[in-house]
Amino acid sequence: MNIGALFSSLLLTGSLLAAAEDASIIFLRPSDAINLDPWQAADVYSTEVASNIFEGLVRFKKNSTAIEPCLATSWSVGEHGTHWRFVLRRGVKFHDNSPFNAQAVLHSFQSRMGKQQQLSQRRGFPFSFITQIRSTGTYNIEIILNRPYAPFLIALADSAAFIQSAHASRSVPFVPIGTGPFRFSSWSKGKSLILTRHPDYWAETGNVEKIIFKVMPDSLGRLLQIKNGSADVTAVQSAKEYEELSLRSEIVLYSNPSISTHYLAFNTRKKPFDRKEIRAAFLHIISKENMVKQIFQKLAEPAYSPLPRPIYPNGKPAPSSSFNLNIARTLLKMGGFENGFDCTLHFPDGQDGIEEIADWLTIYAKKIKIIIKKIKLPFAELVRIADRGEHDLLLMGWSTNPDPDFFLYPLFTLSTGNRNRFFYENAELTRLLDLGKITLDVRKRSQIYRQALAILKKDVPWIPLFHLIRTMACSKKIIGLGFSPLGQVLFRKVSKESD
Repeated sequence: MNIGALFSSLLLTGSLLAAAEDASIIFLRPSDAINLDPWQAADVYSTEVASNIFEGLVRFKKNSTAIEPCLATSWSVGEHGTHWRFVLRRGVKFHDNSPFNAQAVLHSFQSRMGKQQQLSQRRGFPFSFITQIRSTGTYNIEIILNRPYAPFLIALADSAAFIQSAHASRSVPFVPIGTGPFRFSSWSKGKSLILTRHPDYWAETGNVEKIIFKVMPDSLGRLLQIKNGSADVTAVQSAKEYEELSLRSEIVLYSNPSISTHYLAFNTRKKPFDRKEIRAAFLHIISKENMVKQIFQKLAEPAYSPLPRPIYPNGKPAPSSSFNLNIARTLLKMGGFENGFDCTLHFPDGQDGIEEIADWLTIYAKKIKIIIKKIKLPFAELVRIADRGEHDLLLMGWSTNPDPDFFLYPLFTLSTGNRNRFFYENAELTRLLDLGKITLDVRKRSQIYRQALAILKKDVPWIPLFHLIRTMACSKKIIGLGFSPLGQVLFRKVSKESD
């Protein structure tokens, strides 16, 4: 090769390397993933990575709660909602080049059926209803339920129902092997996790070759790197960040309402919170509209219903203000605590806006002679305290799949594995929530949940405060960013424009 040809070749190689580098995305996150096994992962940082590696039989449409085909191309249901038949997609390969077929589905489901899952009721829901799964052909399966389960398709879109290669479950340590648009490359725990594009992915993708999930706990550091262009994507954590980033022309802000509710919980087993009048008094010392606007601005909206906006069973309720200190004092008197009382309020460290809410509650409770001692704890320790019922008041959040069953049943029944930190039980409410699971008629099911919400409004075991709106700051070069209903960032159709 002559010198000119060699020089041209080097230039071409350099431009290709530059293009590959340009097609990498650096995603800054405050915390690392914990576990990439979709059956065990519960935190958003883990499931966000897993959602770009694995796929299920069905999935949520981009930025929507609607279900669309994924590894199954079609399905039908019979026998009064207990027999589900799925036609599987052909020509799909796992990241280890093994074929996706009915045997892969059987392996993934059968390995989870019958397991006692104490960590999260959400992950156990679909499998607790399944009595049998069988292959009716290389690309056909049938799932038989012990009773109808209304949100079964939504359950199948959850990370708990992701299909993984049979080789993944046998490897120690676990290696995530799915069929998704990106495959696992490397993980330096506490620092960075890298995914690379799956070259044999069955569907259309963007031009991104690599995603680097980089851990950066320092919010100022994340903000600086997004502003100077050394990173591509990060979550907006505060109203101040939103205001600053919205003024920059090289940055785009993407927002998506999350399936989450942050709330004030009462431990109904502890005095005086065993009295409904005492709990109701707190309704009248909180101005949700003012509180949310002042603390979160555009990053949250007041919770006028326990259910987030995407899953209201009967539309969005009208805003209402219940702030009235005189009514609060009257309720305290009715409950036998006219002179007030002392109590504790536990809340998590490191969640933006939560400490400000704790301060807000403390100030206004004092106006009706309730003295609150604030206790800030790391989240893991807070969960242990709450599960043992050591709290009086608790600030907590709840996020799950977009259906009233997923949202209400784990919070307000005392079934094993649930998250009932109110220690509240109402026999009629439990009956309604059990009925909601198996009612297939949409109109009747909506009526059931309206009745359930009426009971919660009457009994006041909690006060829903706000629904987060997850907002991402993104380089203007990034096109096609998507969200799952749980707020996970999806990179399937994302492209990065070159300079």
